[in-house]
Amino acid sequence: MHSQSPLNSKPSIWRRLLRLPIFYKILLANSVIVGLGAIAGTVITVWFAGHFPHESRYTLIAFFVAVGIIISFIVNKWVLERALTPLDRLQEAVDQVRRGQQHVRVSLGLVSDEQFDRLAETFNQMLIKHEQHAQQMERLPRQILQAQEDERQRLARDLHDEAAQALTSLLVHLRLLEREHDPHRAQQYLQELRELTAQALEEVRRVALDLRPTILDDLGLGAALEWRVDEFSRANNVQTAVQIDGLGQRLPRDIELVFYRVGQEALSNIARHAAAQNVSVSLHRANGVISLKITDDGRGFNPADMPANTPRGLGLLGMRERMAMINGSLTIESNPGQGTRIVAHAPLAATDQS
Repeated sequence: MHSQSPLNSKPSIWRRLLRLPIFYKILLANSVIVGLGAIAGTVITVWFAGHFPHESRYTLIAFFVAVGIIISFIVNKWVLERALTPLDRLQEAVDQVRRGQQHVRVSLGLVSDEQFDRLAETFNQMLIKHEQHAQQMERLPRQILQAQEDERQRLARDLHDEAAQALTSLLVHLRLLEREHDPHRAQQYLQELRELTAQALEEVRRVALDLRPTILDDLGLGAALEWRVDEFSRANNVQTAVQIDGLGQRLPRDIELVFYRVGQEALSNIARHAAAQNVSVSLHRANGVISLKITDDGRGFNPADMPANTPRGLGLLGMRERMAMINGSLTIESNPGQGTRIVAHAPLAATDQS
């Protein structure tokens, strides 16, 4: 084994000195100046007194003072310039961001200390978050338009597949009724017309309730969610359980609408993608917070791998955006083959907690 030479140890010691906090850099520099000045002044004074015992020492003192001030100024200027270099780099980065450059990152180098490093790291993280939010804002209008088009397409498909077909059948039966001369057969056509009319009205009513359920305005979030879960259970043959606590009083309309839409979108995703057999929905209000939890035992997925430009990804993004509108949050817990759990939280204003 080879021992480390003193020359090899100097760079590490020098780097440690450079990494000292700025306070200790200035303190150390001034301590060195005072120490070396005291030693040099003593040596020169003793030498001067021995060689020139009858000469005045005021000139020597004035010389020491002038030289000390000059050396102190030069050393402190050198130390401060290098110690404050990280702040100069931070200021330069801030100026670049103000000019619209979003890809700026701060690298402080070896002269920086731990405090400056934390400041630079925080600044870089803020820039990364800002850049991510800017990219999301650029994509958001396209995603909103896509979501609107998808919703229009779904409504058009529902109207065409159900209500339009029922109305077409009504026209066919009306023409058959016009041509029928047998009273018994005409009575059968009339009965079928009543059933088709009721079916068409039910489909139009269902589409209208999907757009804006009147039960939400009349009876509140709890009743609307129970109704939605019941409709979901009948349409998809899924076992469901609903638990609602703490909703003795109505919530603000914006909170009720957001939570209803989040629950509606979550159930819609379960129906389209999860192939679940059991679904549980719980809505709780406690300690000034309203919470909605929706759990299914379906096929699950990896939320991190869900592209935002897919229908399901757009639905999840829309749920998060809705929760953000009321200062809430949305958590999605899921793994392939292990089902999905969606949790939405939102605070209530002090005036809404009584």
